[in-house]
Parts: sequence; C-alpha cells; structure tokens
Amino acid sequence: MDRIGRYSSMVEGELRSIVSDRGLPLYSMMEHHLGWLSDMDSSDAPLPRPLGALCLASCESLSGNLESALPTAAAAELVHNFCEIHDDIQAGRISRDGRDTVWWKWGPAQAINAGDGMHALARLALLGFGQRGIGPDRVFEAVKILDRASLAACEGRFMDLEAQERLDMSSGSYIKMAEAKAGSLHACAMEFGALAADGSEATRKSFAHAGRELGIAVQIADDMRQLASALDENSSPSEDFMNKKKLYPVVRAFEIASPSGRRRLGDYYFKRVLEPSDVRSLSAIISQLGVSEDAEREIDARVAGAVEAVREALPPGRASDDLRELLRSLPGAT
Repeated sequence: MDRIGRYSSMVEGELRSIVSDRGLPLYSMMEHHLGWLSDMDSSDAPLPRPLGALCLASCESLSGNLESALPTAAAAELVHNFCEIHDDIQAGRISRDGRDTVWWKWGPAQAINAGDGMHALARLALLGFGQRGIGPDRVFEAVKILDRASLAACEGRFMDLEAQERLDMSSGSYIKMAEAKAGSLHACAMEFGALAADGSEATRKSFAHAGRELGIAVQIADDMRQLASALDENSSPSEDFMNKKKLYPVVRAFEIASPSGRRRLGDYYFKRVLEPSDVRSLSAIISQLGVSEDAEREIDARVAGAVEAVREALPPGRASDDLRELLRSLPGAT
C-alpha cells in the first residue's frame, strides 16, 4: 500500500467513528457521499482521503504522533466533503465518483442539511484532539484554523460563482479564487499536521503556505481534466463547463486570444444556455490556443513553491524527502 493509501486507511477509521451509528438518515446521506454505501466500494483498497493524508504526512514529517493527529485529519476531510456536497448543489451535478450526488438522491434541502452537518462534525472532531493528550491552547488554535479555512473556502466559491457571467476574469483573479477555494483547505490540512506535531509558529506558517500553493495546483489540474473530458467524444462535458464556470483554460484563453479570437469565444459565453455541442466547439478553440502548456507551467511553479516552503521548514532527511514527494504527487491524484 502506498503512503496516501496507508494514511487514507487511518483517516477512514477515524471518519467512521465520527459519522457512523448516529441513527438519523441524515448520517446515511453523509455515508453515501463518503462512499460507504456504494456498491462500487467493493475493493480492499482504501478510499482516497487526500486532505487527511496530507495532514498525517505533515505530522509525520515533524516526527509527530499520528494517532494524536487523526482528529485533525478527519476534520480536514469532513470540511472538504461538506464543500463537495454544496458544490454539487451549486453546479447541478448529478453524479460524483460514479454514484448519485446527495442532492440528486435526496433533494437540495436535505443535501444542505447533510453538508452543514458535516461542517459541524468537523468542529466536534477537534474535541477528540484534546482527548489525545493535546492541551486546550492547541485545541483552540485548531478550531481557529478550521474556521478560517472554512470561511475562505466559502469566499472562494462566492468568487467562482460570481465570475460565471463575466468575461473579464484575469489569471490573477483566478489564482486569488483558487487560493481561497482549494488552497485554504490544503493549507488547513498541512497546518493541522504541523500543529499536531507541536511545530513552531514559523513551521506552521511554512506548512500553511505550502498547502495554499499545492491547493492552487490541484485546482488548475482539476480544471484541465475538465477540458480534457470536454475534448473526449466519449465523455460528457462537465457541469462546470456547461454552467460557464471560468476554469483556468477558459481564463487563459480569453487572455491570450487575439481580438477576433476573444469575440469568437465570447459568442459562446454570451449565449443564455450552453449546449454540449457548444462546449465541444469551445473546448477545441481553447485547446488550440496552447493553454495546456501554460497550465503545466503554472502547476509546476505552484508545486515547486510548496516543496520549497517545506524544504525551508524541515531539516534534510528522509521525512523531508517523503513529504516533498507526496506534494509532487497530489495535483494529479486528487
């Protein structure tokens, strides 16, 4: 089992202890989203829990106790999944990871309850931090980290939705949005790991910075996968593309296209509703502009920034090397 799989397996056990056996069907909705009630989860391989794994990897790199870090790893995953449930409602997404989304199966109102409940469970999970030998000051700090990340993630989603009907989003504005939307949660996970290991304030800041850089890379990589899917005749365009989300390739296409090219792109985005055929044509235009190379450079630069932040915070050695390798692998894995 690889390192992400080993960490994910540990986080999975903690999540089950927090969510399962609570009685109300509300928690069955959460279990469905987490993949526990799906027929597809039939293999022995643990479900990937990338943010929880990132938290544990960060803790282990500082020689921290992984058992003590599990509540924070679970909290990071619960907030991530709370955001996913709300994202699915906002996008009108009917499936995720091969199963029906919560809102599609139970309706938007109950999905909101499930998502909000996950956020509440994330905060309650941090109480387990104090039950594993962690002092109240660090527990309080963990709650602040989680709340700051949750608020930033909501701000990023607000910016993302606000930009849907605009054509003037710059790369700088996109990066600001991605840093809030995805970077905040990755920063939370990595800072949680440093906090669990009782790292210094400087170390925690370095790990949080690494997480923000990594989160931006992960967001861009996900956007580029959506472009690739739109170009694949055997796949359906993503809801984000259909909803005119300003994905990274879209933003870059408007920036680098000629005036006539921008008008051509705008012809699609001025439509009231995009059809799948529109997205096929649009994605082909975007791809021809060479945005993939720009995306690769941006992802590489952000991952390099994350690796450098960790390198400066950790002494040379196997632990430092392992964490840096994990950071390099995540953009393509999540």
